[in-house]
Amino acid sequence: MSIIRRCICFAILCGSLPFGVAAQNYPSKPVRLVVPYPPGGVVDISGRQLAQELTRQFGVQLVVDNRVGAGGTIGAAQVAKATADGYTLLFSGAGTHAFAPWVYKKLAYDPVKDFVPVTQLSEGPLALCVLSSSPVKTLDDFVKLLRAEGSKINYASNGSGTYPHLSVELMTQAIGVKPVHVPYSGGAQALNALLGGEVKFTQNHIPVILGQVKSGRVRVIATTGAARSKTYPDVPTLKESGLDIVASAWFGLFAPAGTPPAIVDRLYRATATAAESTALRERLAAQGDEVFVEGPERFAAFQAAEVQKWKSIIQKAGIQAN
Repeated sequence: MSIIRRCICFAILCGSLPFGVAAQNYPSKPVRLVVPYPPGGVVDISGRQLAQELTRQFGVQLVVDNRVGAGGTIGAAQVAKATADGYTLLFSGAGTHAFAPWVYKKLAYDPVKDFVPVTQLSEGPLALCVLSSSPVKTLDDFVKLLRAEGSKINYASNGSGTYPHLSVELMTQAIGVKPVHVPYSGGAQALNALLGGEVKFTQNHIPVILGQVKSGRVRVIATTGAARSKTYPDVPTLKESGLDIVASAWFGLFAPAGTPPAIVDRLYRATATAAESTALRERLAAQGDEVFVEGPERFAAFQAAEVQKWKSIIQKAGIQAN
């Protein structure tokens, strides 16, 4: 081997050592896990459960940091600008990484270019609900009512640009109707509007409606996942009922772009192990969510597809936050 070739090989080896050593020793200090939503909510609970499981594995604390505001985009922007060393991570989902580029005119980050998708953790279908006293008992009844009364029908969401809003837009655009959207400040308020007769329906997260379904005041007529919900196995999905629609709220782990692949892989494998935890599975199931772990490549492909899927829905509906 020539001296020049030896020098080149040595330089390459030296250049690769820091990443290799960093991955072997990772993590060697506390990791900040940014959850861009308020404490106590579904996303926060999932993020904290994951943080507990990863802390046990790593022997190093994963500290949950709630950075709230602008539909989660403030926290996401902070992570996008963080050092790409694996010590600042984001736990988030479609709100920041599929909806945001189309909802917000000015976004401080690119949800594809500025992040490395580490792994999906969960997905949770929404439930299409009416009052139990409603004459609507099936999805067929519901579609007939929408087509007959169209814009006279109103529905409640958790706010403009939220999953309960956009999932209805996806559904009603497929049906070809335009019911009246009434945004509220959260899931509890949207449910109260349904209970009070202010609106005819809501398509909401299962934890939001679970108690009132159990009490008998609210009826679930369909769910929005690719398969039937484990919480409501006797309720058909929109897809199996003839509407080619899937709208599950998904969440996963993201790192800043440029994070070494070895560290990304370590985080993915640790999350896959964490997903086998009975405590994590039970906690997610209590929220109506199901564990769904996908590695970096599949998660990146899924996210890219979601970005394009929601682009057309949001732009056709004319939804903008600023």
